[in-house]
Amino acid sequence: MLSDSFDVPVFNKNLSTQWLGQDFHYHAALPSTNTYVKKLDAEEIEHGTVVLTDNQRSGRGQYDRKWKSEPGQNLTFSMVFKPGLTEGFHVLTMACALALVEQLQEIEREACAYIKWPNDVLYNNKKVAGLLTEAVFLGNKLDRLVIGIGLNANQQTYHADLAGKATSIRLETGKKVFRENFLSCLLPRIEYKYDLWLRKNSGLLRKVNRKIEGYGKWIGLSVNGEKKANSYKLLGVNESGRLVVLNKEGGLESFSYEQIRVITD
Repeated sequence: MLSDSFDVPVFNKNLSTQWLGQDFHYHAALPSTNTYVKKLDAEEIEHGTVVLTDNQRSGRGQYDRKWKSEPGQNLTFSMVFKPGLTEGFHVLTMACALALVEQLQEIEREACAYIKWPNDVLYNNKKVAGLLTEAVFLGNKLDRLVIGIGLNANQQTYHADLAGKATSIRLETGKKVFRENFLSCLLPRIEYKYDLWLRKNSGLLRKVNRKIEGYGKWIGLSVNGEKKANSYKLLGVNESGRLVVLNKEGGLESFSYEQIRVITD
């Protein structure tokens, strides 16, 4: 048992959601929570299931990049959704990122917290969290949507290749994060935003867009690995989850998150 292992009874006592996290599974160690959840049989899992591990040995980010996390220090978990919809999944990912941004600003109102396209959260201009969304199909039917979150909570040292690029809540605030309390507050925010997303609430998109790094500014773009010569004004995400920009000629262009990278510096 890890000395700083996640206290499930404390988490359960504090959780106030209707459905998200009410079915909660803790594992001391897993290769990847997303991979674990994807392999479960349909009858073993329900809408709102959350799987968390204290030691994610082979965490994955977008494009199969590794997500390294110190055991017992952070929050590495996956959430299961069964929306009955087959589109707009990236908007839901961004809504989950928005919930995280809002909670970081609850901790420290002066904090600079933003969503970095397509699926990271920045805290004082350094990466504090990443999200990974994957779908599981049974034949042609969507069985579950899995959204994994890796959040740097209490980790204080990083590999040299991440120096100056990654941070944690503890490094930014100087205070230890009680992970059980943080997660029990975060899940109700995500549950609420999920319901807004399901109803295609336009106000949710506006809030997401205002928190995307570079929103309303002229930015650079890399499309399919090739940097564009011109600048574009970032207008935000549309209902289908595509990033919309304004070009210099006044025309609108949109891109899927797989195609595009936003360059703000």
